[in-house]
Amino acid sequence: MSVVRTSAKAPIRAVIYGVGDMGILLTRLLLDKGVDIVGAVARSANKVGRDLGEVADLGRRLGVTITDDPAALVDDVRPDIAIMAVCSTLEAMAPHFRVCLSRGVDVLTLEEETFYPWCTSPMLAAELDALARSQNATLTASGAQDVYWSLGVSALMATAHRIDRVRGRSTWRADEFGPEVAGHLYIGDDPDEATHAAEANGWGRLLGRTTLEALAACAGLTPTGWESSVNPILAASDVYSHRLSRHFPRGGVIGMAEAVRVRTAEGVDLEFETAGFVHAPDETPANEWWIDGEPDLHVLNDNLPERMITCATAVNRVPDVLAARPGLVTVDRLPLPRYRPGILRRPRGGDGD
Repeated sequence: MSVVRTSAKAPIRAVIYGVGDMGILLTRLLLDKGVDIVGAVARSANKVGRDLGEVADLGRRLGVTITDDPAALVDDVRPDIAIMAVCSTLEAMAPHFRVCLSRGVDVLTLEEETFYPWCTSPMLAAELDALARSQNATLTASGAQDVYWSLGVSALMATAHRIDRVRGRSTWRADEFGPEVAGHLYIGDDPDEATHAAEANGWGRLLGRTTLEALAACAGLTPTGWESSVNPILAASDVYSHRLSRHFPRGGVIGMAEAVRVRTAEGVDLEFETAGFVHAPDETPANEWWIDGEPDLHVLNDNLPERMITCATAVNRVPDVLAARPGLVTVDRLPLPRYRPGILRRPRGGDGD
């Protein structure tokens, strides 16, 4: 089944696919931009059957009943786009992507690996790319990494005459993204078991490597090899997560850190360290990048509101996804992101507006 596209003047029709912490915030931001939310999908029994406005604590009903049957929903409401915040790997997300792409529905996801999966899951990425192309649909990932780890860094690189090395470091409140992400980071697990599980599951390749491979693509560099390490972050003292409603004792796992290095044919080394963990009250997240060369450059973004910038970036990307060519479209093939004031509209003539 193919979706009948609406005119440029009609509201964008969207499905919220995943009604967790991120999906709830996305709901409000999309409504603020005039998007018509025509459906919602969740897995939790305590959300299915309830009105999305009630679950999102909007103070009003939206007339959108949350369902756990995405195929039936998409067949019924025929949306322009599904905005997904469910899992953190391409393999886990693929069944959800297939439901929408096979029906000609564009997909915008916050899932990390889909941001640039050609290096980590090439066969699955190619399969989803082919499916999307066959149904004239687009699959794209966006979020904070779109600007703060890729296109923004690439733009900074453009101000250098010679670059020897690019180094990045990002810390973020892992529990702000909900229990799904907390589980992916082995928060609360035994330290030895967390380390073993992270290495066995290839955790270090999914966020750090995809970030650097995307940066290389944006900057016109050619990766030739990579290496990574991953280690649990242990609490220096007892810490409490309000988001998870849970205490973590000193020495317990409160997150994971990974360090990735990508070598390029052009001689520019790309390095990125990311640490997602439960922050103590006096800790704040930060995003920092250094460029070693002529001249040396440095940029620091301190105390970032991670959930908001992740969701706001994705919402501002909606017209770009609707305007993009069919297939799996990564950040290097999208236009520069921009702020979109007022109501989001369907793109005209292939350009987001």
